[in-house]
Amino acid sequence: MKLLKKILIALLILIAIPLIAALFVSKHFKAQGTATIGKPKQEVFDYIKNVSNQRDFSVWFKMDPDIKTTSEGTDGTEGYVLKWESDKVGNGSQTITKIAATDSVLSRLDFGFGEPAQGYFKLKEITPDETEVTWGISGKSPYPWNLVSLFMDMNKDFEKGTQNLKEVLEAMESPKSGKEKLAAYYAETYANLVKSVEGLSETQLNFKPGKDRWSVAQCVEHIALTAPELFGYLKKALDAPETPSRKGEVKMTDEDIIKAMTNREHKAKASGNMLPAQSHIDVKARLEQLKKQNDEILAYLGGFSDESLRNRVTDAPFGAVDTYQFALFIPGHTARHTLQIEEVKSDPAFPKN
Repeated sequence: MKLLKKILIALLILIAIPLIAALFVSKHFKAQGTATIGKPKQEVFDYIKNVSNQRDFSVWFKMDPDIKTTSEGTDGTEGYVLKWESDKVGNGSQTITKIAATDSVLSRLDFGFGEPAQGYFKLKEITPDETEVTWGISGKSPYPWNLVSLFMDMNKDFEKGTQNLKEVLEAMESPKSGKEKLAAYYAETYANLVKSVEGLSETQLNFKPGKDRWSVAQCVEHIALTAPELFGYLKKALDAPETPSRKGEVKMTDEDIIKAMTNREHKAKASGNMLPAQSHIDVKARLEQLKKQNDEILAYLGGFSDESLRNRVTDAPFGAVDTYQFALFIPGHTARHTLQIEEVKSDPAFPKN
């Protein structure tokens, strides 16, 4: 009996010691890791703001490849929630609470017990092509679980996570800048136009499928005449001060603009100075004129940053657009009338040579 009593006392002491020790251990915890990534700050930010991308670099996601997730809202925006269930790493949720420009992303982390913790990414530009990323967590552990912090070092997990992030991002091909995409669209639409008229005879170029329909040559001339007109409107918008306060008025995406410009179901009437001649159109000269005009437009746009183009908002017939989107009108117009050329060529009466 005395032996049993001694064993019970010993067990109580063993239980009491950590419970007493926990009274003197801080309930606050913080862990983080830092890495310098060879990518521009904007590119890093665009990747890390999406919580779902943590599957590619998080130590905990890698512990359980079969982890089950559900989500609510739009990833990369405030209010987005990612929930997970796992037998290996437990259950929980992460909610984006604040996104500060390209500097930080804050999240609420709920693990099903205790107070939710705060997760954070902080970004610092080292050079235009290098970004320092700090990824971490801070919060409070409920008594007596705060004692665990003495035996578990989460810093190592975050250090490993940021190194994984570095490897993932540096292995990825950098996306094209907005102006690079714009230049590619100008080049693509011009090349498609040239290909569409290449090898056509004078008879084919001047064939009109109807009395009120344009010929291929007239379509080319209209494209060449319209580009400088649109460029004039674009320059006027670019010469005006930036209006970032109006960015919320822009409702159409770049893809919406391109789709609208190339939608042949809706017809538009050209104004007098953009109407093509009725005969004697030099298609080759008009193509050269358009190429020269496109080069001039792209050179002019080269004096503005992507951000500056987005910060200038102007009014179009169908609503507010930024000047980057306005610059899409010109190649979009080329694409629209290239489709018209293909319609002319598909007419049953189109000359065979």
